[in-house]
Amino acid sequence: MEKQVFTVSDMNCNGCVATIKQGLESDDRIQTFDIQLSKKQVTVQGDLTADETAEIIRNSGFNPAVGAPKKSFLGNLFSS
Repeated sequence: MEKQVFTVSDMNCNGCVATIKQGLESDDRIQTFDIQLSKKQVTVQGDLTADETAEIIRNSGFNPAVGAPKKSFLGNLFSS
């Protein structure tokens, strides 16, 4: 089971989260997922490649990028 992390910078509200959740729930190869709106991050575990998972998110209407968002200097300084 592969763990993948995506940054979805155009995910801006709970409606976006619900749309992505619906797309991920529709694929039986996904075992677990976590969507964090505040971080604009989607973490997925399942039997899919990163490209296949990104395609599910794209088909939901969003533009995923592989990996967690890079923090600026101030973001690193003040992160918990």
